[in-house]
Amino acid sequence: MHHRIVLVILLLALCRLGVLQVAAAEEPTLPEPVGNVQLQRASSVSEDNLLDVGIAIFDAGIPADKSSHSKLGVFPEIRKSETQFMAVILRQILVDSGAWGVVRVLPQADASTQLLITGKILHSDGLSLVVQITAGDATGRSWINRIYHDQAWESDYPVVPGGDPFIDIYRRIANDLLDVKAQLSAKDVAQIRQVSELRYAASLSPEAFGGYVGRGDDGRYSVLRLPAQGDPMMGRVTTIRNQEYLFIDTVDEQYANLYQQMSPTYNLWRQFGREQSTYRKEYEERVANRDSR
Repeated sequence: MHHRIVLVILLLALCRLGVLQVAAAEEPTLPEPVGNVQLQRASSVSEDNLLDVGIAIFDAGIPADKSSHSKLGVFPEIRKSETQFMAVILRQILVDSGAWGVVRVLPQADASTQLLITGKILHSDGLSLVVQITAGDATGRSWINRIYHDQAWESDYPVVPGGDPFIDIYRRIANDLLDVKAQLSAKDVAQIRQVSELRYAASLSPEAFGGYVGRGDDGRYSVLRLPAQGDPMMGRVTTIRNQEYLFIDTVDEQYANLYQQMSPTYNLWRQFGREQSTYRKEYEERVANRDSR
């Protein structure tokens, strides 16, 4: 953990000395920036209508071709830290919305999670952030699968404690998820919770629980039958899952600690990255205008 923070400081110093120069690269076609977004907050949600959320550590999106890293402005060690950093921010935004049950950052994707969110970092440099977000529930229902783009302004820096220059992108993701949830009936939510529990049980003991959930031609899962009330095997499954949650919550706390330790230096690096990107774009415009004369 400490070595990653030191690495960020080293990269900052190298950039200021001009040792690291990010060459101009072709920019992919992107959706419009999300703009200013207000987080939608749930006034009150009954416990029976809550869904637990798992956010898997993001895919770093690091190109396999190492020779392209400098051109694209990708620093692998920083990008790997961002995979945890961004998942933690999204988790906090979902918690703030008050619309969900327990929200956890997961070391890896778990298909039996009531609502699973995965993400991939497509671009991150302090000036703009581009991520691909996919979300789906335990029944196999797809919620969202889209690319989000946000831009930071000069006024976003320096970053205030607890803030983020790209906070709007996380709010937009949270709002989009809430819009999908609003379309679900109480029956839909109950089915997601049941399927989640039974898919997890089947993953532990396919022989005992494999016949409780079926998958249709459309790829969706549904409950075929329920265990008897007080089933001792189901009780053991619940105990195992609660123990797993305790482990995940411990890991989740470590991710949160990393976020707190990394934030000040990481935000300095992003601020300088924005300055570098802005300068490069202005330089390219001056060259283009000169050549057009």
